[in-house]
Amino acid sequence: MNFASLGIAMPELASSFEDAWAQFQRRDALRLAGDTQEWEWSRGRAQYLTFLVRMDDPAVRTHLAAVIERIAGIAGIEPYPEPSWHATVKEVGFQVIKRTRDDEILRGDVARLAGKARAILTGQPPYRASLGLANGFAGVVFVEVIDGGETDRLHGLLRDELSELPSAAANASAFLPHVSLARFTSSEGLDELKSALGTLRQEPPGPGFTISRVELIKAWLSEEMPEFETLATYTLAGAALPGKGAATQPSSP
Repeated sequence: MNFASLGIAMPELASSFEDAWAQFQRRDALRLAGDTQEWEWSRGRAQYLTFLVRMDDPAVRTHLAAVIERIAGIAGIEPYPEPSWHATVKEVGFQVIKRTRDDEILRGDVARLAGKARAILTGQPPYRASLGLANGFAGVVFVEVIDGGETDRLHGLLRDELSELPSAAANASAFLPHVSLARFTSSEGLDELKSALGTLRQEPPGPGFTISRVELIKAWLSEEMPEFETLATYTLAGAALPGKGAATQPSSP
């Protein structure tokens, strides 16, 4: 699957951030946002669901904006807009009214999945994370998220406990937590990008922040940047205000 054009994190065959960087340095071409394979993957399906953490800490956003500024002028780089900055927790799949593929979830199952996720996520404590170094996958420039394995743990809980997940999502392995910052429209600037990211990797990593909220979102897909619609918001245990519910009810999917 190619999630690069969605601004949604995609699984990559890398065992560590160091491995991802080594693979990126060896690349002689990039996975482009307009690749035919990408649109064959979506095949007209427009509603993609995933659990994610938005990057709304001011210091985090300032750091991410500074990284984008350093690479935005390189040929073939298309930055994601600030509202889309996030780290994926668990992908779900395409919402459909008739399921024909293993990456699809029926519209009628979404509310039940969202309700089960509430019981799982609101029982988990907030946790600390920090931004790591700039890096690259085949389809995106990203910044690493260092969290001691906590996002991986939430990924595993959702994968194991949500029977409504499509089989493709239920069988998916965890991936390296990260914030995608830009996709690629050509490979023209690849050498310059490698150099720029190499320089950034010699500089201090980003700030720390607390992850206290997870969202279930629907990404509306098109050839342009996707639009995100929040279906449910889950406040992790201990982060809710006294007397307030821990999660909002999901909106109509």
